[in-house]
Amino acid sequence: MIKELSMDEIRTHIPLLEERREENLLFLNNLKIYEHNKDYSVFLISSLLAMVYRKKALILFQEGPFDSRELSAFIDKKGINAITGAKATLERLEEAGKAEWEFQTFPIMEVTKESFRKVTERSDNLSFLLTYEDFLSLAQLYSRNEEFREGFETEERQEGWADVMEEEMEYPRAACGYWKDGTLIAGAYLSSATKESAMVVGVLVDKNFRGQGIGTAVSQEITDIALFDHRIDRLFLCPSSQKAQDIYGRLGYTTIGECGKLKRISGKED
Repeated sequence: MIKELSMDEIRTHIPLLEERREENLLFLNNLKIYEHNKDYSVFLISSLLAMVYRKKALILFQEGPFDSRELSAFIDKKGINAITGAKATLERLEEAGKAEWEFQTFPIMEVTKESFRKVTERSDNLSFLLTYEDFLSLAQLYSRNEEFREGFETEERQEGWADVMEEEMEYPRAACGYWKDGTLIAGAYLSSATKESAMVVGVLVDKNFRGQGIGTAVSQEITDIALFDHRIDRLFLCPSSQKAQDIYGRLGYTTIGECGKLKRISGKED
């Protein structure tokens, strides 16, 4: 049985998500966005929560045994091209899927006040992002870089995201940016945050300014803000490359688990 859930119905599952927070960071983070974004929908499939983003990406949370054939049929019907979730869940899906998938795993990393290390001097180019104009600059930065472009393709999407960020950025969320000659060239922010934990997301340096230590500076700044200004106990993130993992490792992040990603090699479209 497949059922699309309302926000009230989704909330009944949140305690279980929170109990296994480390393996469900991506789901919890996107659940924050779901509350404001009509591009998202959440379905209950057997004992799986499946969050669909723009009919192209799927984030899974497994509550118990599930029928992989039913899930595969749902994925094919929706034309899903990318799936993230717990490693064990995706391994089962990869075996059962009719299409060819590229399977990747990403480390889940954690840092606390005790493990955090500053490795570079703080730059005067860094600042908090607080206003609508700040967040619009960050949305425009994402739109210019392929890794983050999806969801920021139009001015309307950028402005809508900036509106939400300005409304929601009061603690426990926070953002920082790196400016050069009046232009935002790097940024990062917190999401899915409570006093106990938060997720570091959106870490990006403009492609024209990489290799200058700016990524390290931004990552160090957002970590410092979260742990010491907002006094959040633990931070989590999922680095997308070995280079990023090395940067976070230098800052004191340690690997505590893995999440998985399936990408459809055939690039099947709706």
